[in-house]
Amino acid sequence: MWNSSRSSASSRPDAGFSLIEALIAIGILIVLIGIVATSLTQGLQTRHNQSVYIELQQNLRNAMQQITQDLRSASQLGLWNAPASGCDDPGEPCSKRDRLAILISANYYTAVAESPGNSYNNSVETGVCDASGFNEGDLVLIGNRSTGYNLVEVTQVQQLRDPSQPCRAEPNPNRDKIQHNNDQLSGVWSPNTYAFKVQLVTYELRPDPVNPSRTVLYRRTGLGPSAGPYSGIVAFDVDQLRLSYGIPLDPSASASTIQQLRFYDSLADAASTLGAPYTDDPGGSGTYVGSIVRAVRVHLVGGTPQPLSGGGTSGSYEMTETVDLRLN
Repeated sequence: MWNSSRSSASSRPDAGFSLIEALIAIGILIVLIGIVATSLTQGLQTRHNQSVYIELQQNLRNAMQQITQDLRSASQLGLWNAPASGCDDPGEPCSKRDRLAILISANYYTAVAESPGNSYNNSVETGVCDASGFNEGDLVLIGNRSTGYNLVEVTQVQQLRDPSQPCRAEPNPNRDKIQHNNDQLSGVWSPNTYAFKVQLVTYELRPDPVNPSRTVLYRRTGLGPSAGPYSGIVAFDVDQLRLSYGIPLDPSASASTIQQLRFYDSLADAASTLGAPYTDDPGGSGTYVGSIVRAVRVHLVGGTPQPLSGGGTSGSYEMTETVDLRLN
């Protein structure tokens, strides 16, 4: 009897999971899947955000590199300013808090062949010793530090000089001429006046042509109403362009003297603070402050066009660089 009961119990099949045990197992599995999915999602979001930030940083670095390169190619005055224009319309070449105008050397200059002391009024041509380096459409900076500068666009080049004879002004001229019919000059010629071939570059923020709620950093070349060659967008999604201009504490000291700099928000601010005889007009009477700027501090702020994944807010990145001017 005992043996029969034991044999019957040992032959019964093993019992399976109960309903409660199955539900617990499923719940644990769901939790594990949720943890894995959350980790994966967060990882993908982090990777995406890092990619967006890297792209934004590279965007601003490329923009800063372009500005720095142009500043280090600055010629003579370095910075340009056109205060009479008001500097409010897009493309007007001014150097202020949110706009930068740079004169870049084109590596050619010649002496002006005009008699010192002679006056000129609404003149549309200038005698020079050698106009072979100028072409129609070139920008030429005419003047010197003591009397101021004028920026003109060449409309015609006349090569009239006999190269076997010395360069002479009137009354027996032996010289070439450049015409600038769109830019009339008035004043009195002074000794040691030169004509420098330059390129004018202006940086400013403009509305994004695709998304007007955003802004882009725009690089414009040329002086007239039409943008010149190599004008265009330097970087998208740039929210701020802030500039300041470093001038020695003793502006009258030699350019080779090492001095502490004071930074101003614009050339107009610098001229106002320094007082007479300094001016923010390169063609005005007095010392043009753009010619004594020794460094420019550039601050860029960029933002992501869309909110970052998982955060709900847009990301931003900013960078600042102080560029020493190497005026030749």
